[in-house]
Amino acid sequence: MIKNELISEIKSKGIIKIDNFLNSKETLKVQNLIKFYSVPKDDPASYFPTNYKSAFLKILKLNFNKFYHSIQIINIEKKKNLLNFSNNFFGKKSKLRYIDAYYSKISNKEILPWHTDQAYSGKMNISNFNNPNDFFLKIFVYLTDVGPGNGCMSYIPESHKIGYAIREGIFNKIINYQPYWRLKDFKKIIYDNLVYFENYFKETNILYNFLKKTDDLVKLDSNDSYSYEAKAGSAIIFNEGGVHRGSKPLVNDRMVLRYMYSRDN
Repeated sequence: MIKNELISEIKSKGIIKIDNFLNSKETLKVQNLIKFYSVPKDDPASYFPTNYKSAFLKILKLNFNKFYHSIQIINIEKKKNLLNFSNNFFGKKSKLRYIDAYYSKISNKEILPWHTDQAYSGKMNISNFNNPNDFFLKIFVYLTDVGPGNGCMSYIPESHKIGYAIREGIFNKIINYQPYWRLKDFKKIIYDNLVYFENYFKETNILYNFLKKTDDLVKLDSNDSYSYEAKAGSAIIFNEGGVHRGSKPLVNDRMVLRYMYSRDN
C-alpha cells in the first residue's frame, strides 16, 4: 500500500518516486506479461480491462491469454490499494480509467519530448474545454531499469500548478486557447498572457522560477535536468498536467505498466 502522506508531496511537487513498489516476484511476472505482447505505446494490444467484469468478457471472445494477464494486472491494482490512494488524492470518489502496458525498444529517439497532457493534443479548433480538475493521476510502474539518458521520466517540479492555471484560464474564458502541448508552446501561452499568470502567482515565485528553469530545455533536447532514475519494480506517480518527458531508451529496452485515475464525476 502507498502511504497517504505522499499525497501532499504530489500536490506540492507534482510527482513522487516509490522504490520497490513491486517486489522481485511481482516484477518478474509483469515483465513476462509485457514481453508476451511486446507492443509499443498506443497499440490496441497494450490496453487492458480496468475491472474483473470487463476482463471476463475476454473469455467470450476466446482471448484466454488476455483474460489471464488482465486478472494479474487488476490484482496488483487491488493489492496495492491504488483506488483508495487516488480517492484520497482527489478528495472524492475517483475511477480507474485506463490500464496499459507497453514495450519501447532500445532507440536513439525520445519516447516523448517535453510536453504537458490535457492540452488537447495541439488541436487548433476546440469548442468545449474540460473542467481544469479533470486530469489524470498517472502511476508508472517500471519493469526495466531507467535513468538519465535511458528512458527515464523527467518532470519539472511545480509545473503542474502552471498547467492548472492554463486550463482554468481557458475554461473560464479569461485567456484564449492556443496549442500548448509542447514546452515551447506552453511557455508561449504564458508570455502571451503574462499579466494573467503574474496575478495568478503573485504571491509565489513559481512562475518565474519555471520560466528560468526551462530556458535551456527548449533549446537542448538532450538536457537531462529533472530526470529520475529508477530500478525495475519502482513506480513514479505524477499529476499529468505538469511538464514532463520520456527520454531516449539508449541502454536497454523499456517496459512500463500504467494505471490512470481521474475524478468520478
